[in-house]
Amino acid sequence: MNKRILVISPHADDEILGCGGYLASQRDKGSEIHIAYATIGIKGDPVKDAGRKVEAAEVCKRLHASHQILIENLDGELDMVPTRFFVSQYDALFDSFQPDELFINYPSWHQDHKKVYDSAMAALRFRQGFMPRFVALYEYPFILSRNINVGGGLWYHDISDSLDEKIEIFSIYQSQIKKEPSPLNPEGIRQLAMVRGTECCVKYAELFYLQRMIR
Repeated sequence: MNKRILVISPHADDEILGCGGYLASQRDKGSEIHIAYATIGIKGDPVKDAGRKVEAAEVCKRLHASHQILIENLDGELDMVPTRFFVSQYDALFDSFQPDELFINYPSWHQDHKKVYDSAMAALRFRQGFMPRFVALYEYPFILSRNINVGGGLWYHDISDSLDEKIEIFSIYQSQIKKEPSPLNPEGIRQLAMVRGTECCVKYAELFYLQRMIR
């Protein structure tokens, strides 16, 4: 039976920055992948918003993943949305998709990331219905100091064979690529993967913060 992987992503690009190498490797193993974007786009720029949605659709096509957008055009404003909205969305998604593995964004200092993290973790409270047996947080590359204590064990995934494809997939997000020395470009992605690889004695890796694993 193939795995079902659910990725909760604040914006379209966070999922690739955090776990794009892992998703590419699991796609090749036949896993079913679903990405839930909290929002895509900002208010007042419909042309740009449409382009962001096209990029996300192309990324998901590359990963053979299904996807959904929970709320339209609120990039940078998710802190204004009631937490109960996202908790109810994630509750319903856990029950309908029933993932074997759940990946949630590291909270970071970004207000959208914090809102999505808090809501997803609230949805993992003791509850009736389906409960994922594997839960991990994926990194946001601007947060390297680990000043936010999220707890959990460190879990590394070797992406030496999938880093190049991770970079190719991220490059589909042309609207999100920044000039160096920002980590939001191919060189920044490679450098962080090298650091994480050095930490676990492989060439390139992604780092996750394991929150729950039931065997």
